[in-house]
Amino acid sequence: MAGSRANPSENDLLLPERDMARNFEEAGDANLPPGTFRLIREDGIDLHGQRTVMLDPIPSSDPNEPLNWSTLRKTVNFTIVLAMTAIIFTALSIQSIFWQQMVVNLHVSYTQLNQAMSVNYVGLAMGCVFFIPLAKKYGRRPVYIVSTALMLVTTFWTANMHSLTELYVTNLLQGLGGATNEAIAEITIADLFFVHHRGTMNGLYMTMVMIGSFLTPMAAGVQATAQGWRWSYRTMGIFNAILMVIFLVAYEETKYVPVLTGQVHSGSSDDDLSDTAKDLDQQAFRTKAQADTKTSIPVEPNNLHRELDLTIPHNSWRKRLALVTATPEPIWPHYYRPFYVLICFPPVMFAALQYAAGVIWLTITANVLSLVFPLAPYHFTPEQIGFMSLGPFIGNLIGAVYGGVLGDWSILYFSRRNKGFYEPEMRLYILHLPAVAMAGGLIMFGATISRGMHWIYPSVGGALFGFGLGSISDAALTLVIDSYRDITGDAFTGVAFVRNAASIGIPFAISPWMKHDGLQNMFIACGFICLGVTMSIIPMIIFGKDARRAMAARYYRMVEEQGHALGH
Repeated sequence: MAGSRANPSENDLLLPERDMARNFEEAGDANLPPGTFRLIREDGIDLHGQRTVMLDPIPSSDPNEPLNWSTLRKTVNFTIVLAMTAIIFTALSIQSIFWQQMVVNLHVSYTQLNQAMSVNYVGLAMGCVFFIPLAKKYGRRPVYIVSTALMLVTTFWTANMHSLTELYVTNLLQGLGGATNEAIAEITIADLFFVHHRGTMNGLYMTMVMIGSFLTPMAAGVQATAQGWRWSYRTMGIFNAILMVIFLVAYEETKYVPVLTGQVHSGSSDDDLSDTAKDLDQQAFRTKAQADTKTSIPVEPNNLHRELDLTIPHNSWRKRLALVTATPEPIWPHYYRPFYVLICFPPVMFAALQYAAGVIWLTITANVLSLVFPLAPYHFTPEQIGFMSLGPFIGNLIGAVYGGVLGDWSILYFSRRNKGFYEPEMRLYILHLPAVAMAGGLIMFGATISRGMHWIYPSVGGALFGFGLGSISDAALTLVIDSYRDITGDAFTGVAFVRNAASIGIPFAISPWMKHDGLQNMFIACGFICLGVTMSIIPMIIFGKDARRAMAARYYRMVEEQGHALGH
């Protein structure tokens, strides 16, 4: 290790490697793969007489570590992120509702509007690769602020554009600005929350994604019908401006940087390092023996052995709201690691496949609404097209509860049945119903529109699709965080890149596909492809743990390299 801490307390500033060792020691098994740990301590009883739920990751005793923040403090921070999520996905989703008006106002064709959507996906794919390494190096807060500022500028520019060139440029910039959210929100969840809370937090995140994708477009459609599409963008810009001010004055940095005061020379031998570690452990024991002179409080009531050291001063507001929180690690590895992680770690590729497929189906359904519903027999206005998003939104809301809240409850149940040990694949056990609903919903959506049936039928199909999308996306994204928390940024950069890169060509394919196969056959094909993709859940459940064990050495090596780069 390249650095050490002066006067550490017993629980002070635990590194990921020590967290892992602690879990292995409790489990009595040094061969546990990353992500597997004892979640339920059968012999531990909390204040309510229930079996203890163990915290993972193990927090330090530092009250400034985000894992140790109060519930109110975490809620404020994450609520701001959720609000940004809704605005970003609103900006990325509403344009197709306005196509009917934009064709006339901008003198463009539907083909050119489709191309503009593809340009938007290019920006999304490029943006996550460019910005997320900056969030790892310089902190989450500056990247959030830059992203919000870029979205603000492009929103008002879009409201006042008059040419096809401006349409392409604004779509590219919106993609770049919105790209950060997909990966950095997951990093924030890993920063703030423990394993048994992450499913719920991801459920809230996916709910805001769907609010931005389905609910706010309904309001935009109503306003566009009454005042024109430009005013919808201006309204969104006003909300974006308010959010940017909130980010500047209220959003705290969640990147945790322990203060390292001692130094170990890089040329020290392994024996020297071992002796240093022993000295630090002995010093920590002596420090603990003097604990009667300190004031401490429990971190959580069901983990009474975890205590906060209140002698450590809280960070000042100036430090909490710093524009840059830089660490010494090199930034360039974060530009290639996402692709390495994507290829080498099966859970990451699995999540990327599920997320990318879900967004592809979402893109196809949104384009079909915009292309088909203005025509006979529906003759819908932008307002009515916007209201067609209600079904998928309701379905996704139910799916977020199913995959998030129920998912967090289910892992406690399955962990108890597994002698208290949690496996990340347990989040996939309840996804059989969403998998069938998602495929069936797509087929119902396309078949009913193809036959000109009442709009309620495609709405029900959209709701079934939304239920599956919300549940599966939630579980797949949480699976990655639970399996590889210490490389979350790199993993989700790779996931977001695949998700957006896979969507670039979809707008070009929709119209030719519809003309060649017909709307009904197109969606039947989509439904069966969707089912095939979601059925990859089965091999992930069966072989996921073996895959994590096989790749464990690579994962720990990456974590160790990050620790050395940070000076730990």
